[in-house]
Amino acid sequence: MRTLLLILALNLAALVANAQPLRLPDPLPTPTPEQAYTNLLTISRFVFGGSFGPDGGPSQGERAYRAIAASTNAVQLFSAAFSNGNTQAKCYALCGFRQFKPSIFESYAGSLRATNPFVDITFSDLRRLALASN
Repeated sequence: MRTLLLILALNLAALVANAQPLRLPDPLPTPTPEQAYTNLLTISRFVFGGSFGPDGGPSQGERAYRAIAASTNAVQLFSAAFSNGNTQAKCYALCGFRQFKPSIFESYAGSLRATNPFVDITFSDLRRLALASN
């Protein structure tokens, strides 16, 4: 009986010694500014703050915004996103203008206000459509 217990204990020790530690999946990689720009063009919701991303982190739009904001040509990428993107992309671009080049913010905001499209937004876990002028 003691021999059997000794064998079981040695087998258990061998299993524990060879066990791999539990590894959580790597967080989503940070996109390059060019990838972020492409993602931003067709983003489905305007969301800042909270945990709306697939991994419980920032939303896809916020990730794209941050990647563009960290680039050396942020204003140019935000300008291109405003020109080529959907309404949500335009809202992220306006945030970029406000942060990096406030002098052009009003002219871009005015052009969006003039058309006053609906924006798909999420705020405090509530998703809704709102007019851009709001």
